[in-house]
Amino acid sequence: MGAAVPERQTLGRLIMFALRSRLLRGALFCLLILLIIGFNSKASAAPAVDLAELQWQYHWGDLPRANGKPDFSSARDWQAIAYPANPSGRDEQQYAWFRATLPEAQFPEPVIFITSINLNVEAYLDDQLIYRFGDPDKGRFQGWPWHAIPLPEAFAGKQLQLRVYSDYTDIGLWGEAKVMDRSDMLLHVLSSGLHELIVAAFSLLVAFVTLVFALFRGTRKEFFYLGLFSLATAGTLIGENLAMQLVINSPLLKTYLAAVSYFSMPIFMAMLLYQWVNHVTRSSLLKRVAQCHLTYLFAAVALSLSGLVNLAIFFPIFDVLFIVSLVLMMWVTVTALKQLAGSQKLVLAAFAVYAVLLLIDMLVAHSFLPWVDFPIAIGGLVFALVLVVISIRSYVLTNKALAELNLSLEQRVSERTARLQEFTVVEQQRRKELERQNRFNTELENFNVALQSCQTVAEATELMQNRLAEVFTPASISISVAGEAANALPAGQIRLQELEGGSTVVASLSIDGPDPVLPAGWLEDFVQRTAERLSVTMGNIKLREDLQRYSFEDSLTGLRNRRFFDDTLTRDILLAWREGSDLSLLICDIDHFKRFNDEYGHEAGDVALQAVAETLQHHFRESDVPCRLGGEEFVVLLRGADAEAAKDKAETLRAAIEQQDIHYRGKALSRLTISVGVTTLQLPHTDADDLLRQADQALYIAKQAGRNRVEEFSEQLESNVNM
Repeated sequence: MGAAVPERQTLGRLIMFALRSRLLRGALFCLLILLIIGFNSKASAAPAVDLAELQWQYHWGDLPRANGKPDFSSARDWQAIAYPANPSGRDEQQYAWFRATLPEAQFPEPVIFITSINLNVEAYLDDQLIYRFGDPDKGRFQGWPWHAIPLPEAFAGKQLQLRVYSDYTDIGLWGEAKVMDRSDMLLHVLSSGLHELIVAAFSLLVAFVTLVFALFRGTRKEFFYLGLFSLATAGTLIGENLAMQLVINSPLLKTYLAAVSYFSMPIFMAMLLYQWVNHVTRSSLLKRVAQCHLTYLFAAVALSLSGLVNLAIFFPIFDVLFIVSLVLMMWVTVTALKQLAGSQKLVLAAFAVYAVLLLIDMLVAHSFLPWVDFPIAIGGLVFALVLVVISIRSYVLTNKALAELNLSLEQRVSERTARLQEFTVVEQQRRKELERQNRFNTELENFNVALQSCQTVAEATELMQNRLAEVFTPASISISVAGEAANALPAGQIRLQELEGGSTVVASLSIDGPDPVLPAGWLEDFVQRTAERLSVTMGNIKLREDLQRYSFEDSLTGLRNRRFFDDTLTRDILLAWREGSDLSLLICDIDHFKRFNDEYGHEAGDVALQAVAETLQHHFRESDVPCRLGGEEFVVLLRGADAEAAKDKAETLRAAIEQQDIHYRGKALSRLTISVGVTTLQLPHTDADDLLRQADQALYIAKQAGRNRVEEFSEQLESNVNM
């Protein structure tokens, strides 16, 4: 038995992998069914433990809760029961508890397999919740699936307690209830439903064939109802099949499929009999039976979907109604039995066999008979086989009629073929034109998308020079960049609109040779549309480029603005700490600039600011960042400069400004001086605000000390300012 355990585990993993993979479900399901036979015959699994052999007890009514869990100690009236289902003395109770002690057993992956539970359930192992199906507190019907309750390896000797809710006629477990290994359970589920799936597939095929016959032979409505009855049979088998839960894990959907199929059976059979015996006096009774069941079907589905009534309640009511309908249909049909044809009598015999099996299955379902895995699929198989016989006979007759029809159609087809060939030649030429035009449009759109990703006009111009001609392949188009080609089309110029007004030609398109497929004039129009489209895109790129530049540039001095400085300072501080490099900051202010403006005017003041900015740009390295903070205040970010180098730079700048001549409208203006505050990044916790504050304090001291000087920040300087 030890050697069989890995074999069973491997098979179980293969089955679970196939079931979880949506792509493999359909393709591997049939293969898995075939593998079941082989593995099931080889594996010597540990025997399952039947829960019916345990000593069960039950308790009516729900248990009170303590700390969110049922208070198991509160129940004192536990009573013995042979099997956890339908205890005596229900008295309209909707909750029941069942408990039993689990026996010794060894399984690699133990589970409790239960064929069905009426209706919702919670399973506890001792006082731990290990499984829930549905919502026992709200009690809404969720379908009739089989259940696989996982168990820990050390489950022996622990108490299994089941909290069951049901407003159905039955309450508790139904069918098989065993402790077994998960892989054995999967094999058991698949093998137990194999014959039903085969019969369901066969019934679907027969239904398809029969409905096709009904379509071709519209006067024979009997084939229509026979096909629908076979389809309902297949739906019932699929909806109640255990193996289908592995493929479609939606119990309520399966139950609805089974209910709709099951409830519709008497509709189709009653209408079929009505077609055969409509000349009999009581034949209208068959039509009323069908109408009654159709009303019941719609009422059951509507009320259950709306949540007013659980779907489960409609099954026992339907069973009673079905039995009454069978008696009525039999009573009406017997009076006209002698007038029926042989094939019709054969169908009635098959339906009688199926009806008997359905009645026995009803008795088992409602616990009038002991549970057994009843082969209800046999009735469907018998009925399907009868339909096959009838369909074959009908096929022979239909085939003969089709042969006669085919002769007349061949002549009509030959006449139309000649006209279609002429039309085909014209359409092929039209198709080629449309394909070529669509290709040009697609390539243009793709190129325009690539062009929109360019950041600058120069980058976009280079892309047009290298790739724009590919858009027109196989036509030959020349691209002339930054100028007008001699043979360019007047409307084939890609122009760039300037913000100041006017436009410039970015590229010109010239057609070197026509396309033999396209109609005359289309290529010229397309070149014009291309130029217009790309001109708009180039304008957007130019606008984006200008806006990017203006957003970080001071419009008066051409230096970087405050926004750029704030972003750069924060980033450079982090970079300096990470790389261990120096970073210094100068803050400069023009001395007595208001007096300068008052004396010479604001236009002269703007000229002075531009002169100072020009000195800043020429005085520092490319790696340094001079910016205008606003008004007459400037800052310089010195990357890689220590305190001594920064102070020397500041002194040199101060001297250069002091010696600078400023002219406005041919007149020499007074020379300017600046005060400079210097600071260097030192403490690890220093941020951008701290560094700017330190430089500003040093500038303040320079102003207080008489201006036109450089002051370096220090802790002593900060304490003096605070005082």
